[in-house]
Amino acid sequence: MKGSKCRCGFATVADRRKCPRCGKALTPKEWPDEGKVLSFEELQVTPEGFDAPFNLALVGVEEGPKVICWTSGRLKVDDQVTISDKSSRFVCSPKTELRFELDEKQFTT
Repeated sequence: MKGSKCRCGFATVADRRKCPRCGKALTPKEWPDEGKVLSFEELQVTPEGFDAPFNLALVGVEEGPKVICWTSGRLKVDDQVTISDKSSRFVCSPKTELRFELDEKQFTT
């Protein structure tokens, strides 16, 4: 994700030139497309044009901004998610880590 960050600590994904906190110039910055769920809300009414269920999550990006993301899944606080930009809307989904162990005995004859 691209955005800007200030020396005072303010970070955003918006295209801004000056910091809204201190008024100093912002530096262009790029963050990973992943973060941790800080808050999650299951919507009771789905906005027009969206398939139900559709929910909102506030996601914190490490050393970066907090981003409001749409999601069709159910998330919990502290869940790790990946973030993607879909038509100028941030969408997040649970980050999955596939783990398996290979039993080498199966391959010996």
